[in-house]
Amino acid sequence: MNKIQIILLILIPIICKLSNGNAQTVNYDSLRIVLEKMYDEDQDIRRILVDSIGLDSPEAGAYINQMVTIDNKNKIKIESILKKYGWLEQSKIGEKAAEAIFYCVQHTNLEFMEEYFSQFKILVDKGEANPSLCAKMEDRLLMWKGKKQIYGTQAVNTLRPDNKYAIWPIKNPSRVNELRKEKGFKLTVEENAKKLDSDYDPNEKLPTEID
Repeated sequence: MNKIQIILLILIPIICKLSNGNAQTVNYDSLRIVLEKMYDEDQDIRRILVDSIGLDSPEAGAYINQMVTIDNKNKIKIESILKKYGWLEQSKIGEKAAEAIFYCVQHTNLEFMEEYFSQFKILVDKGEANPSLCAKMEDRLLMWKGKKQIYGTQAVNTLRPDNKYAIWPIKNPSRVNELRKEKGFKLTVEENAKKLDSDYDPNEKLPTEID
């Protein structure tokens, strides 16, 4: 046995051990099932609240509390998944499970969204995530930081004295529909405002800009 063969005999077991120790098998089917269930929980309570009960109903409070409980539970689950695997590619888990990641993160808080938004954006650039959902998260981040949104996806009830919903101020209203189209939105900002039963004023000012 020559010198090279001896070295190989020593190194191969070490390399194999390191490789096996670092390898992580991802069970995408199991993750898909878990995420799809989280999607159903997130969206079902909101459908009941908005479509069946109504936000103005005396019963709404109990359902809002239930929604908050679901959101908190899903935050714990999605944080565990994201810390272990990162934001998962849509081609690996399917569209519904991919949307579940978005909704569960979107329904947390500013700090949590900021932590994972860059991963979301990278996957969009790779064609592995939904660009319109990413645009919604970007708008929400901007709004929560007190800045103007880009795509006109966010509406609030804090801009009007009567608490009527209105579209949060937009950075470039003259181009907003063009930008929305680029991200895959089917509705214009005006049509979206109507769908959300919200006022839309292209000259809307940020609360900090109002005298």
